Amino acid sequence: MLDIAKGAARPRPDEPRVWFTSWEALARVLSKKNMLLIEIIRDAEPESVTELAKRVGRNKTNVLRSLKVLKQFEIVDFEEGEGNRKAPRLNYDDFRVESRMARPPRDKAA
Repeated sequence: MLDIAKGAARPRPDEPRVWFTSWEALARVLSKKNMLLIEIIRDAEPESVTELAKRVGRNKTNVLRSLKVLKQFEIVDFEEGEGNRKAPRLNYDDFRVESRMARPPRDKAA
């Protein structure tokens, strides 16, 4: 994973596309507010960020900030719409979280 992040290696097709450095980082990206945005984008396919903000009852600037984070992790993208509007769209219809657990410490008495 670190080699891929450094550009020293290329990911295989079966490898994950997005990595998180910690569970906390994952939780920030997939927060309740962001999951609501994802759900509304999936179900309602809003035609603009303004429409999405109205649907979730949040300020457009705050919604756009959240969408930029989701875009950074390739979860959403923007489709050009009428009148230069940017319609948020999901890149995936599902996701899977995989984790390697840390090895337990060795018993020194053994």
